[in-house]
Amino acid sequence: MSLAPDVVRKSDAQKQQYVTIGTIIDVTNVVIEGDREAGALAGALIGAASGKNVTDSEPESDIAAVIGGLVGSAVGAEIGSGLTKKDGIELLIETNGGRMVSIIQEAGKYNYSVNQKVRIIKRNGKSRVVPFD
Repeated sequence: MSLAPDVVRKSDAQKQQYVTIGTIIDVTNVVIEGDREAGALAGALIGAASGKNVTDSEPESDIAAVIGGLVGSAVGAEIGSGLTKKDGIELLIETNGGRMVSIIQEAGKYNYSVNQKVRIIKRNGKSRVVPFD
């Protein structure tokens, strides 16, 4: 699932969203952590299968499968995180109502700069920021 401001979920199309206008006060580059769970699950399955085949002894094979699964899970989590992490930005915005808000989103096709007018589009507890031309 994309966190970019120019990608909209199909379920959000043609539904009312709330808009707030504001001005960017600060822009900070961030890294959005990748998906560790998918990598951990795949690593655990591969590690367990590999460990199970290490010996012909059933008790030792079961122990090796558990250890292989644990090691595979840890390695897989790191690999999954590294492969799925994304470049992002944190936007500090002063709304026209005088509130300060911070929104982190995936870097997309838009460029942001200090003093730029933007619109904050909110729906179902999530917000995205796009330039206001």
